Amino acid sequence: MGLGIDPTNDFVFRLAFGDPANSDLLIHLLNAILELPSPIVNVEILNPFIEQEFETDKLAILDIKARDSDGRLLNVEMQKSVTPALRERLIYYAACLCSSQLSEGDEYTDLRPTIGICLLLSIMFPEVSQGHLKFTLSNLPHGIQFTDHFQIHTVELPKYNAGLAEGPIGPHLEKWAWLFQRAEELDAEKLRSVLPEPPFQKMIGILEMISKTPNQRHIHDSLQRAARDKAWEISTARREAMLTGREEGREEGREEGREEGREEGREEGREEGREEGREEGLRIGRIGQIRLLEQFLNQPQSSEQQLAALTLTELDDRVTDLRTRLDSRENP
Repeated sequence: MGLGIDPTNDFVFRLAFGDPANSDLLIHLLNAILELPSPIVNVEILNPFIEQEFETDKLAILDIKARDSDGRLLNVEMQKSVTPALRERLIYYAACLCSSQLSEGDEYTDLRPTIGICLLLSIMFPEVSQGHLKFTLSNLPHGIQFTDHFQIHTVELPKYNAGLAEGPIGPHLEKWAWLFQRAEELDAEKLRSVLPEPPFQKMIGILEMISKTPNQRHIHDSLQRAARDKAWEISTARREAMLTGREEGREEGREEGREEGREEGREEGREEGREEGREEGLRIGRIGQIRLLEQFLNQPQSSEQQLAALTLTELDDRVTDLRTRLDSRENP
């Protein structure tokens, strides 16, 4: 039976990487992402994890701020979906971290590099296959870099092959991506056999601890339910908006048809339009449910081509199967 603990859960992520006792895990993750010429060897966590925040404060701090031994400031966060204005928010967070370095009278030459890192469970840049992207200030036409002191890194976890049952065989970042996406459904023994290196063994131990600690397990489960409820609400609102828009469009088309065609042709057109619109709306709804359920199950998302090839009945069967798997995980 799987551990049932999602390492991308806000509480779990903060506990694992925001606790000074686990700074070695944060260092390992940072080095896996940044691949600096000189690896990070020490970090100071500027906003240490406090469990009570998650017990009493709905607005608990979710990102992790740290300073390494070279003075670089880093902000790390886990993001489940690509929300509106996410790019602007990442810029703002990094800019705030940069501006927080100087007090009145300080020299600008004292500014140290600022690095924002966003780990994503959704695809933000579908136009490229690479999972890790680094952004800096530069002049594109001439290839001139203005400065490397302001960086934003995105890591799109679904772009890494999490479906490998035997585990990843690539670099450390690929291994972290695999663990983030598969840990919840696998047992500790399997995880330990796939990822024998000390940092991953420690991370697996933290997941085990949370699964066996009633209060921590309760916080994890509560956040998981809240995230699912929110995702369903957003999905439902989007689906209703899309269906409303299509209905308005069909109504406009029917009105034009009434003006241009004979009554017989108009009636046939209306009936065909209603039936086509109904099936299209149902397909959109089922596809939205499939994508959400796949995300909840931390499994690779089906492509547009794969879903487009399925009939409405096959989409219904897929939704039923995914819901059954999710229910069995929550109620083992």
